[in-house]
Amino acid sequence: MAKRRLGQKQCPKCKNWIKGPRTKTCPKCSHEFQPKQKAVAAPKAASAVVAAPAAPAKPANTVTIDQIKAVSQMVKTTGGFGRLHELLGLVKEVGGLKKFKDLLEAMEVGNGSEAKS
Repeated sequence: MAKRRLGQKQCPKCKNWIKGPRTKTCPKCSHEFQPKQKAVAAPKAASAVVAAPAAPAKPANTVTIDQIKAVSQMVKTTGGFGRLHELLGLVKEVGGLKKFKDLLEAMEVGNGSEAKS
């Protein structure tokens, strides 16, 4: 098995290992390396292209003021950060938010019928 050499490439002409991934020529034999070709996507049919409305680009890892307010309200409602961490641990233990929501809805249906009796 060949040894993996990170940050180096081998000259196909003289088989010499050259340091530096951005090297354009071999210092020993002056062989010029060809740049990597970028993959070109097949052009789409004009009828298949649908113009999407221009939505403002929003990075996925940003936090909004509304999100901060919602989390703050949840901390107050649950009784502090410790209780909220317990709740998040329970959601993870149950198998995710969707399962947790389904369980809450099932419990709410049972609870509602008992309250009317």
